[in-house]
Amino acid sequence: MNMKSCIRPLALLICLLLPFSALAESTDPVIVRVGRVEYTLPLAQYSYQSNLDLMAYQGYEPTAAEKEELRQQTVDHLVDLALIENKLIERGKNDLTDAEETLVRSYAGNVYESLWQGFQQRVKNEGYDASEAQITQWLTDQGYTLDMVYQEALVNVRYSRIFELYCPGMAVTEEEVEAYLQDTFVGPDREAYENDIPRYEREILNTGNESFYTPAGYRIIRQILLPYPASVVSEINALQPALEEGAASLEAAYNAVADAAIQGGDVETARTEYEAQSAEYASLLGKVVELEQSALPLVQDTTDEIIRRYVAGESFDSLIATYGKEAGEEAGGELLFHPDSESWAEAFKKQVAALDKPGDITEPFVTNMGIHIVLYQDDLASGVHELTQEERQTLEASALEAKQMEKLQEFLAEWKNEYEIETHPELLK
Repeated sequence: MNMKSCIRPLALLICLLLPFSALAESTDPVIVRVGRVEYTLPLAQYSYQSNLDLMAYQGYEPTAAEKEELRQQTVDHLVDLALIENKLIERGKNDLTDAEETLVRSYAGNVYESLWQGFQQRVKNEGYDASEAQITQWLTDQGYTLDMVYQEALVNVRYSRIFELYCPGMAVTEEEVEAYLQDTFVGPDREAYENDIPRYEREILNTGNESFYTPAGYRIIRQILLPYPASVVSEINALQPALEEGAASLEAAYNAVADAAIQGGDVETARTEYEAQSAEYASLLGKVVELEQSALPLVQDTTDEIIRRYVAGESFDSLIATYGKEAGEEAGGELLFHPDSESWAEAFKKQVAALDKPGDITEPFVTNMGIHIVLYQDDLASGVHELTQEERQTLEASALEAKQMEKLQEFLAEWKNEYEIETHPELLK
């Protein structure tokens, strides 16, 4: 992981939790003092922890050396921000007018409301019934408060002002924008996902995140999913108590093996019991599979009719609406399939991967979800995404900011010689 790429946006946008004027009044220990500006430990601690949380979300566990590097980078970024504030104070550009304050707070309020609504919807989609107070508290516990969003907006204002003062008239060419796109977005995404489909699905598809690069091999598929007949469902449900008991017994037997190994007990006897419980549970699962497979001939008249109507020219949309698992199911539901995916049952992967070309459909097959007939609708274009006009404008603005940041680094190096700088990275744990 590139530690600098991780910390930079967080340091710019979320490490300032309190107004600068409030920092000097704090009784917390000072971790950075530059000229007339000082930042306290909670500021650095939040920035440092936020980066660790981001790494954990991405499934990355930093080494002790990387954590130490991150601590130092956290302090270094606070030094840079303090240098910028000193320069803005000297130029009379650090304070907001009443009108600017109103605009910033209004913007922050809108951003926070959007964040709040999005989090509420995610909680709802995951099946939780939470009050407005609980939603707000959960966001607060994660550090997402209205004040934090306000401070993000203030940091952006200060950077805009420092760019106006010290990087005026800068622009980017089309070639620079394209290079920025490749170096910052496309290249890292290609390196991360081109040969790791499970990671692409885990980090992008399954989470709704955005990638600027799509790995090759994806198919757009649609399916008709028929439910098991009631008789099969009844027999499967009848096995549920035995399955639950078997799962509990298997877990207990596994724990007994672990306990015996730790405590110096009879491991072989415990392992024999675990193997017996495992075989019994596997037998129960096998009965469930047999029952699921028994559903196929019971719906053969229906599946034959679906295939016959499709071959005769009926659209798959209309067949979904007629035969879908939920009566009258709307046409839609495009899915993305890749042969290397780990998100599909093996039976599903085998059937869909065997389809030869767009327009082909599978024979009816069974998984634990029901009876499937899958259409290979189209191939998903791989490679770099084509940007919309709005995305291109955003990219150009981001490329310009990166160029300004590069120029600003030269000034920051000079400014470090102008002020007395005191840092205490040892305080950051």
